[in-house]
This record gives sequence, structure tokens and C-alpha cells, in this order.
Amino acid sequence: MASPAPASFNSMKINYPQIVLKRVECKITKLSVLILFGTAFSQTSFTQEVITGDLSYASKMWYGKPSVNWNEALPIGNGRLGAMVYGGVKSDYIPLNEQTLWSGAGPRTWNNPNGKKYLPLVRQAALEGNYKRADSLSKFMQGPYTESYMPMADLLISYSNLEDSSSYTRTLNLDSAVSTISFVSKNITYTRTAFSSFPDQVIVIRHSSDKKGNISFEAGLTSKLHFTVYTISDHHIVLKGKCPKHVEPQYLWRLKGDQAVQYDEDENGEGMNFEVHLLIKNESGKIRLANKNIIVENADAATIIISAATSYNGYLKSPGKEGKDPAIDAVKYLTAAAAKSYKVLLQRHISDYKSIYQRVYVNLGESKNSDLPTDERLKQMSTYTDPELVATVAQYGRYLLIAGSRPGGQPVNLKGIWNDKVRPEYSSNWCIDHDAQMFYYAVETNNLSEMHEPFLNFIEGLAKNGRATARINYGMRGWCAHHNTDIWRSTGASGNYGEGNPHWATWNMSAPWLCAHFFEHYLFTGDKIFLREKAWPVMKGAAEFCLDWLVKNKEGKFISVPSVSPENTFITEKGDTAQVSVNTTGDISLMKELFSNCVRTAAILKIESAFTLQLKKALAGLMPYPTGSKGQLLEWSGGEWKAVDPGHRHLTHMYPVFPGNEISPFTTPQLSDAAKIALTLREKTNGTWGFALKAACWARLGEGDSAWKTWQYQLQYFDPVTAPADGNLYGLFPNLFNSEGRQAVILNGNGCATAVLTEMLVQSHAGAIDFLPALPKVFPAGILKGICARGGFIVDLKWSNYIMVNAAIYSKSGNDCRIRMNRPFKVFNNGREIAVKEISKNIYSFKTRKGKKYAIRLQ
Repeated sequence: MASPAPASFNSMKINYPQIVLKRVECKITKLSVLILFGTAFSQTSFTQEVITGDLSYASKMWYGKPSVNWNEALPIGNGRLGAMVYGGVKSDYIPLNEQTLWSGAGPRTWNNPNGKKYLPLVRQAALEGNYKRADSLSKFMQGPYTESYMPMADLLISYSNLEDSSSYTRTLNLDSAVSTISFVSKNITYTRTAFSSFPDQVIVIRHSSDKKGNISFEAGLTSKLHFTVYTISDHHIVLKGKCPKHVEPQYLWRLKGDQAVQYDEDENGEGMNFEVHLLIKNESGKIRLANKNIIVENADAATIIISAATSYNGYLKSPGKEGKDPAIDAVKYLTAAAAKSYKVLLQRHISDYKSIYQRVYVNLGESKNSDLPTDERLKQMSTYTDPELVATVAQYGRYLLIAGSRPGGQPVNLKGIWNDKVRPEYSSNWCIDHDAQMFYYAVETNNLSEMHEPFLNFIEGLAKNGRATARINYGMRGWCAHHNTDIWRSTGASGNYGEGNPHWATWNMSAPWLCAHFFEHYLFTGDKIFLREKAWPVMKGAAEFCLDWLVKNKEGKFISVPSVSPENTFITEKGDTAQVSVNTTGDISLMKELFSNCVRTAAILKIESAFTLQLKKALAGLMPYPTGSKGQLLEWSGGEWKAVDPGHRHLTHMYPVFPGNEISPFTTPQLSDAAKIALTLREKTNGTWGFALKAACWARLGEGDSAWKTWQYQLQYFDPVTAPADGNLYGLFPNLFNSEGRQAVILNGNGCATAVLTEMLVQSHAGAIDFLPALPKVFPAGILKGICARGGFIVDLKWSNYIMVNAAIYSKSGNDCRIRMNRPFKVFNNGREIAVKEISKNIYSFKTRKGKKYAIRLQ
């Protein structure tokens, strides 16, 4: 169902803003500055084309009408507090979220001791080729479903003095994280500005007009959960609420009412408590209370400040019985924010946000549609490649990550931090068989390393809980986790003790996948303290479990059994369909990468030991990747099996291509060719984010045009209101959210879209920095600033006619820099040429100093 929205909206005349980018020819001389890079290039004179304009290129989303649907509304967030801005004229509806607001009673029993009993039976069945029996037996190893992310409250506003409107615009400025609604009514221009501040931990909504005394509205709070509203003063109301102690997943659609959404009968019992505080500061005019709502009359301006907090007290405590008092933080944040002027709140927010967002700048060229609203531009992508809109989509992924994942908080879940449903799609939890990881694929490359912290801390919690799961479910060392998890860091095999399909419910290889994020964070930052104190314990524990999990086959090779390829079902040569088999490609690649990273970590930290020798022995004993009759990389080792869904969105057998780094045209050309064939044979995916994932794989393989052709299926308009439920479900909603059906949203696709463009332009996973490794023909010229590379480098890049014009590399750590070049070049630092050494074919190395910039100039 669509979210509730204001009952009616007036027809509106649209004035389209103009965005103008100029191209100029100029001479760049010695010690001059390439403005858009913000980087000094010390080199001899050369002519180049510069795109003038500010760093807000591709950073403005705007619309000529209010939203009537959740997937048209615009998200704001500060990592903890989120809101969706609908932008109604006569009335408005703003859903509010807090990232720790979940159903559930805290930690519970999700492990299943029967797992140890059934594991040998499942193994035997799979090894004997009785895959259906293995499927059936594996269901006895499952535990309960996870809990759900909850909607917090809704801000409802009705305006008493507005009758008609014109010149309506609704914008989201990605460069400032500020949403603005502007329109004209009775010759008065009204402006509403909204943002969610990280420094002040509040949501701020400002109402103003160009004539005094015209701001009049009534504002109140409601919730889809159990709640009561209290009044504190004429300016201040509070919504106190209670979460369910348990919510059944939305896909159990037969369950309704109290069966699906279960509250504790005791209001002081299980279930998270929360408070939402709303305070309005009016400038002139009057303010009063009516029916627990706040009424503002004839003010010059009014600022709404929203503060909220929950009783969440960590993943090891009951939020109902051991929770924090949410009033303490809610009042603290509100009091501090209310003492500041609107101007100060706005300045603090923008200063904080821009310092992060403006680290990366991308310009793919001018658009002929730059004067059209964002939704209209998206509609035209089917016939016209809009370079600025493509850049906007990539920057939007960065925006959502900054808005949803700040240090000290929780990681973004399937819907980021924005959810309006008590039973959201897939419980709006963390699917750690790919989805949760996908949102963070571009976090390090896109200069958002500290936004990685919530996810890394979250994984540490999984590693602690996962030790009990490994011991109880499997009788093994180390730690493991399965397909789904929630804020309580559930690590068991969800599926409600047999209801779940084995290809997701009993998959237990998330630990090695999650550990890759720790090692990648180290590769980009060079932080050895992090590697030793945080990464190594988590990685070692995951490796211990994998070592215990492996068994030897008749040839003495190590194999994974039982084994599934997440969420995919195969058809054997006999025509049988099943999900559990032996030694899938995904399992091989995940364990191979984990063991390799552990060996590298041990060498870096100089902690070589008997454990490291175990890992090396296991690595040598793993089976090679299976290939088929056409030379394709296979998904299952059991044979050249077809998938029941030949276009399945999961591509776990492509993990060593992306996001892993084992298969590359530069280092493993034969496996690279096998991966290309497999991708070619894979039909269209059955989910929008699947196209972004597949495109990223093509980019890693150096196939820019194939990547672009695939990505286009995501970069198309999907109407959340009129699209038929049984029609094409692929594309982006008007607000650029990644669609997962007519109303459903899974935002990991937005994070992966950012990764696609990044991988087209800069790569650093194959032993060197590669410039324009997969540039498609649709982007012949452009500028990129601030992309990070492994080894502690930041890359600026300009290209024209598909060829790099120049580049700059900033060294954060002082490491030797390796670049891959097939044309003559020179490297300069402060006008001084730097010695470059060729260490292998087309790979060159030069020494750097920490904090210095190096210009790369083609000869």
C-alpha cells in the first residue's frame, strides 16, 4: 500500500530552474591551478578544456509537483534520524525514523542445537547426490525469523491560509543535504526548508515567506505503533511510543493482526520505548495548543525542531526491561538545538555535511535536459543518455550513505533509515548474503571511510554472537552467521524452524564475506592498529570456522558441504530441482579470499604462526573454480546445471570478480574470460539491483560498454503509482530509490550504482591504480575528483576523447604508488620530476611522501 499523503493538491504551474555549465579554452601554465580539481598541477604549459561551475554539478534533484507516494518523497537523514519530505501545499505529511527503533525483546535464542545432529546427515545426502533429501534435512537446522525495523512517527501539518499555488518546486540539494519546497500563493512566495543535522542531532523544518505575517499552520504527531501524545507547553509536544515485542516478516502474508504484530500486554514489558519531541519557535504571530497539536498563526517565520530517542541499550539488553530512558537524550538534543538560531543550526549542518560530501566530484558532461525536473529526465533516459543525471545517481548513493551511516551509529539496513511500514519488505533488516555488503561497496573508494565504521562495528557484534552459533549449531570453533540479521545481531539460521528455503535460510558463509570489509578498510587506510586490534580477531575467528567446516573429498581436496549459492535453485541433469549441493563457487571464492587475507595480515603484523600454516595448507588444498563446456565459470561444482531462474539477481559465483579481487584480466586472463562468458550467458536479472551488480562485474572485467548496457536497466523510470504489478519491475523510482517491485524499496542498489561508475573510472584492486579501466563510449570526456585507491591514495582525473588528459595523486600514507599505463608519461611534484620505475609490463612505481600531491602528465 502507498503511504498516506495529503488528501488533495492544487494544480501547479512549473518554473524550471536553469543550470548552465560553460566550456572555455585556457592555458594552464607552471604552478597554475586546475580549479575543479582543487589540485595544483606543476608542469609545463599545455592547453586543456575546463568545465567551469561550482562543485554542486549533478547534486540537485528537483520536481515540479508534490509527492503523493513514498517513492516520490525525498529523504533526509543525519545517520540516526531520518525523514521523508513529501512537500504538500495545503497539508503535508513527513514520516520520521530513528535507526535503533526495532521490534523485539532484545537477545533471544536463535541457535538450534539440532544443527549438530543433522549436519552429518545433510552432508551425506549431498555427497551422494541426493540433493532433495539434503534440502529437506537442512530445514531441521533452522531457527526463528529476525525482527523488523519500525516506523517511528509521522508529522502532520495543515495550512489554514493557502488556497492555490503556482511556480512550485521541490528540491533535494545533495551538496548541502537540504530539502526545499517553494511556491507562490496569493502573490506570496512561501519557502519550506528541511534538514537533519548531525552536529545537533535534530530534524529542522523552517517555514518562511517573502511577506510578513503569513505563516499559519497546525502541526501534530501520530504513529503507526502504540503511542500517546503529551503537551509540555504551547510550543512543545511529546509523542511517547512502544514497539511490538515481535513482528512476523511481511512475506508471511497469511498472518494478520495480533498474530503478525505482537505487543506485550504490560506497557512496561518487552518492546522498545521511544520518544519524539516537537518544538516550534515562532517569529512574531501567535502560538497555541489545540487537541494536543500546536497552532501557529500569522507568524513571519516558524522553525520546527524534532528530537527523538529510543530505549535501545545495546544488542545484549532488553530494550523494554533494561533499556535507557529515551527522554534523557531526546530532551538533551532538543534543549541544545532550541538554544541556537535557525541560521546557526543550518550553518552547522551544512559545514559538517559539505566537509564529507564535497570530497568527491564527478562531471560527465553537459546535459540537454538540465532544465527539466529529475523525474522527467529519468523518463527520457530510455532514449537519451543524460550524463549529468548519471552522475547524480552516483552521488545519490553517496548521499544516502552519509545520511544513513554515521560513526557511532548503526549501519544502513535494506531501506537505509527510511521506513513507513510496521511490516516492511524483508523486515527491512540486514540480508548479509549480499545486500548489506552491497550498500558499502563504494564506501572506501568514494572517500567515505568513516561511514564504514558503523558496519564494521556491527560485524564485530555478529562475530561475538556468532561464536555461540558456531559452537551450538555446528560444534565448531570461531564464528559464523547466516543470511539474515537484525539490530540484536542475530547469527542463527533464520527460517522459523523449517519454513525457510535452504538456499537462503541455511547459508552460513556470511562471515568470510563480511571480513572482506575489514581488510579493504585497512588497504585504503593503512591503519595497522585497526588491522591488529579490530580486524584480525574477527578475521581469525571466521577463518577458524571455515577451517573446521571444510572436509576432504576422495581426492584429498578440501570442499565445502553442504553448500548453496545464495537464493538460487539449480536443475540437475536428471531434471531435479534442489538448492543444497557440494562446494559451490561462491563458497570456494569466499574462503579462498578470507584465508589469503588472513595470511597477508599475519605477515603485515608479523604474527606468523601454526595457524597461518594451517591457512596456507587449506589454500593449497581448495578445489579450483569449475568451468563448463563453453568455457564459462560455473555457479555449482556438481555439474553444468541450469538455474530455475536463469536471470537470478544474485551472482555469488562472480564474487572473485566483484566485489572480490581475485579474477582480473590483468592477473588471471583465463578465469577472466570464463567470467565474461558466464555473464554473457546470464539473462536479465530478476531484480533492479541485480543490474547494478552485473554492471560492476563487467566494469571489473574491463568491459565498459557491456557494463553500461547492463546498467541502463537500472537507470530507467519506474512509476510507483501506475506501473502494473505484473509488469516490468526494473528501474528507479521518481526519487531515485532503487525499486524492488511496485512499492518495495531496497536501497543497496543505490549504493551499488555508485560503485558501478567508480569502477568504470578508477580501479586499484589488481596491483596498481588503473585510470579509465572500463570507460563506456557514452562518456567520452569528464572530470573526477577525490576517488580513493588502495594503498592510501586519492585520485583526480580528467579525460577527453576517451583518453586521460592528466591526473593527480595525493598520498595519504607515503607508500610507493603503482600505476598501470600503456602510454609514455612523467610524474611531477612541485615542478620536480619524480623517478619512475617499471616493475612489470605496463606497471610503474614511484615513491611518495605522506601529504604530497603528484601530477601525472602524458608525453
